[in-house]
Amino acid sequence: MRRSRAGYTVGVSLLAFHVALFVPLAAVAQETQQGMVRQTMPVIRQVGEGSQYYLGQANELLIRVNVWGRVLRPGEYFVPATTDLITLISAAGGPIPKARLNDVQVVRMSAAGQEGEVIEVNLKKYLKTGDKRLIPALKPEDTVIIQGSVWLLVADIAQVVSAVAVVGSVYYYFWVTRR
Repeated sequence: MRRSRAGYTVGVSLLAFHVALFVPLAAVAQETQQGMVRQTMPVIRQVGEGSQYYLGQANELLIRVNVWGRVLRPGEYFVPATTDLITLISAAGGPIPKARLNDVQVVRMSAAGQEGEVIEVNLKKYLKTGDKRLIPALKPEDTVIIQGSVWLLVADIAQVVSAVAVVGSVYYYFWVTRR
């Protein structure tokens, strides 16, 4: 009787370990493949020595901007100089679910490069009103930061606690029950 209960416990523990470890990884892989748009790096040339502007393939003027945080594809982007914040976030795959859109930050360095300013943008308000005045124009070397909501943090913590619980149950089975 003790052996069949032990086999059952091991089976349940391994199943729980599999669910806690591999299901979230599969969800991440599926999430990144769903909206996958292949972005090709444009052939660019820097305009002038130390300039912040670039020329693209069709001699269009490009700027380099960064997107950090809760978007599908964060990273560095070379976009036309007339690109606005909404278009940049769309090029980055859009915000992920539970991204905090009421507090998007645009970090902009001064011309001297010593101090910067942080511009806070309420994208939720823009989406409700459609008022383009709420969206700042992008400048070279801007960094756009989209943070996650509190619920996203709680979900991340719950996922870690779940994985630790599985490891604890395996430890309990192999080292405590075997004594």
